[in-house]
Amino acid sequence: MYRFAENPNADSEISVLGIPFRVFKNGGRIERIAGGPVRIEGRFTSLYFLGMATESWQCSEWWGQQEVLYDHSTRLFFGDRIGNFRIVFDDETMELVSVIFGVNAFNYNLFYKPKPHEGNLMSFEAPYDEPFRSDENARRLLDEALVLNENTADDAEKGSKWVFCYRPRRDKKVIRIEWFKEDGKRADINFSAVTGLTADCEDTSGLKSVDLDFFLRKSYWKHVDALKHRIYQYKDEIPDYVDLLDLGNFDAPDIRFYNENGLDILTNVYRKNIIDMAYGKITDDGMPHTSSAGTANFGCYIGFGTFNYSASYAAHVWTRDTGRMLLEVTNAGYFKRVKAAVGKLHEMLYYPSLRFKIPHWKRIANLTAQNENDRHNEGNENDGHASIMIAIWYLYRKGGAGKDWLEENRVHLKDAADYYLWQRDNPKESNFDRVLYTHSETSSQQLGGYDLYSNVISYYAELLYAQLFDELGDFEYADRLRGFCRELKAGILDRFVMEHPKYGRALTDTTDDCWTYEYKRFVPALISTDFLGYDLHEADGELYELCRNTFLAQKDVYYNPFSGRQMGYGQGYLTNCAIALDLYEEYSACVDAAAKMCYHHTDVPYTVPEGVIMHGSGGYWFRNCDLGNAVQQAEIIKGIRLLAGADDLCSEGFRLVPRLPKGLAKIEAKNVPVSVSGAERIQKISYTYERGKGLHVYAGDGTDFYSLSFEGAVKPECVRFGPFRTCNIESSNRIIKIAEIDGKFYAYIGI
Repeated sequence: MYRFAENPNADSEISVLGIPFRVFKNGGRIERIAGGPVRIEGRFTSLYFLGMATESWQCSEWWGQQEVLYDHSTRLFFGDRIGNFRIVFDDETMELVSVIFGVNAFNYNLFYKPKPHEGNLMSFEAPYDEPFRSDENARRLLDEALVLNENTADDAEKGSKWVFCYRPRRDKKVIRIEWFKEDGKRADINFSAVTGLTADCEDTSGLKSVDLDFFLRKSYWKHVDALKHRIYQYKDEIPDYVDLLDLGNFDAPDIRFYNENGLDILTNVYRKNIIDMAYGKITDDGMPHTSSAGTANFGCYIGFGTFNYSASYAAHVWTRDTGRMLLEVTNAGYFKRVKAAVGKLHEMLYYPSLRFKIPHWKRIANLTAQNENDRHNEGNENDGHASIMIAIWYLYRKGGAGKDWLEENRVHLKDAADYYLWQRDNPKESNFDRVLYTHSETSSQQLGGYDLYSNVISYYAELLYAQLFDELGDFEYADRLRGFCRELKAGILDRFVMEHPKYGRALTDTTDDCWTYEYKRFVPALISTDFLGYDLHEADGELYELCRNTFLAQKDVYYNPFSGRQMGYGQGYLTNCAIALDLYEEYSACVDAAAKMCYHHTDVPYTVPEGVIMHGSGGYWFRNCDLGNAVQQAEIIKGIRLLAGADDLCSEGFRLVPRLPKGLAKIEAKNVPVSVSGAERIQKISYTYERGKGLHVYAGDGTDFYSLSFEGAVKPECVRFGPFRTCNIESSNRIIKIAEIDGKFYAYIGI
C-alpha cells in the first residue's frame, strides 16, 4: 500500500517508474517542495523521493571574486554533500540520510535539455552530456555511482527525473521528514514528492535502493572515487613525460621542452594551441574567430566537468581576444593569414554604433545593435580597440607587412588612432577625465568605469601607432599622438599609483569587473614585452621596479600559482608577469601549473581551457567553458614564447633571452622566424638551450651551468644565460656584462 506525504499544494497524481506520487503543477511544470518538513506517518518498507536534482543551476561560479575570497561554495564536485534528509520517528529519534552529488542527487539543468514548458532553467547550450554520451566506460562509472533511478520517459522533467528509494527501519513509525541544505554548498535539493510503501508490503519495484548503513560506511565511496578520476584531472596523476603530439602537417616553429624524464607536456600544449590559433582562429577566408568551430564546451561558465561540442564563440570577433591572438600568430610567422584577418577587422572598424558614431572596434567587432535597447556591445571597449591596434603594429614590426601596406591602410590606421583623441576632446560624450572611461570587462561592463588596464593598453597602442605614422612620414600627426600619450600617462600615474607602506609605489586597478583576480594591475609588464623586448629589467629599469613592487603587493593580497579560473586573465597574466620580471621561483611554479591545467588524461587534452575549476584541496580540477578561447589561449602561448626567448623586439637588435623554469632541463627551438634589419628581413633560426656544459657555448658559476647551440644565417647580438646564484661566472665566450635581477645573476654572452 502506498501512502503520500502531505503536500497542501498537490493537485496532480502521476506515476514514475511504477511509483505513484502527488505533485503540484504550476503552468504544467512540476514544482519542488519548499518550506518546512513534510508529514508522512507510518511504518515503511521504502520511501521514494521524486526529483532529486540540484536546485541551483550553477555547479561552479561565474567569473567574479569568489575564489580570491576563498569561497568555494558554488563549486560542486562528485561526492560533495549538498544537504540531508532527516527521517524522524515517533520516539524522537531519526535516520539522517545524506544527499550527495553524484550519488543520490544530480544536475538536471546542464546534463539534459529542459522541456519547453519548464521555462528558463538557465541551461544555456545544454545538454553537456559528454563523455557519458560517447564513452561507454564513463557511462558505466556514472551508473555505478548513482543510486538514483532515472525516469527516461519523454515527458520526464526536473521535478520527475529521478526517484531515490530509501529503506528506513520498518519497526519504527515515521512521523515526518525534514531536510536541510549544506551550509557550505549552494546547490540545495530539488525534490517534488515523497511516497511511502507501507511495512506490510514488500518492495517489488526493482528499483535501486539503499539504507542507513550505506551512508554510515560510505559504501558509495569506491564508485564515486572512480567516477571522479575519470572526469577530473588529479595533479598527482599527470605523467612525468609524454609522447610528441602528432598533428600531421605541423608548420609552426617547432619548440620543444624537456624535463629530466623526457618530453614535457608543455611541448604538446604549445603544439596543439599554436596550430589551433593559426587555422581555427583565422579561417581560410581571413575571418578571425574568438573560438574554433566545434570546440569542446565544458558547461558554459557554470559546469561540473561534463561537456559538449559546440560553436561556442566561433561566430564572434571579441576584439580583446582577437588582438592578443593575432599577435601570437604573427610571432609564429603566419603573416598572410594575419594580414587577411586585419583586412576583415579594418572593415569592422566602421560598423555602426549606437553610442559612439566615429570609427572604432567594439567589444564584439562583428555585431551590430538590433534596436535602441541592445546596448551591451555599444560602449567604448578601449582595451579591445587597443588590442587590435597593438596586433597591427606588431605585424608591421615583425616584417609581416611593409611600408606599402601602411600606405594602403593609412586611412584605417588614422581612424583607429583618432578614436582616443576624440575621447579626450569630447569628454561630455566619452566621460574622459584625465584617463579614459571604458565600457568593458576590465571595468564595470555596460555602465563602464575608470580602470588601469584599459588605459595602459590604450596608451601603448597610441604610442606604437605614432611609430607607424613616423614610418609614413606624418611626423605632425605622430607628435599629436605622443602628446596625447603624455597626458594619458600623467593621468594614469596620478589615478592608479598607490604608496604601499611595505613596497613603495605600486600600481592599482579596479576590481569592479567580472574577472576573478587583480592580476590585470600587471598590465605594463604584460604589454611591454610585446614591444620593448623580453628583458624588462634592462629595457626599462624604472618600469621594472614599479611592476615588481606591484607584484609583491599583489602577493600580499592574493597569489596562487594555480590561478586558472581564467587561463588568460588569471593564469596567463600571472605567469607572464613573473616571467617578465624574472621572478624565477614564481614563474617556475606558474609555468608548471599552466601546463598541468591544460592536460587531461582522456578528453580533448592540451587545448587551453577558458578556465579551470579547482577543488579546494588543490588536488584536482575540471575545465570550464570552451576550449581554445582566443585570449586565454594566446596568453598561455605568449608565456611559451617568452620562455623560448627569441627576442627581436629590443632596440639593440636580435638576441636570445631563454628561460628554463625549475623542472625543465632543455629547450629545443627550430625554424623560429625573427625579424632583422636588411633586405632579407625574416630569418629562420634554430637553437638548443639546456642545463649543463654539453653544447657549444656555455656559462656557469661553478654550481649552475647553461649551454647553447645555434644555427642560422643571422646570429644574435648576445645570449642571456642564467639564473646563477653568484656573480662569479665563467664562459666559453666573451662575457659582455653580468646583471643582478631579483637576487640572481645573469650573464650576457657574445656569440
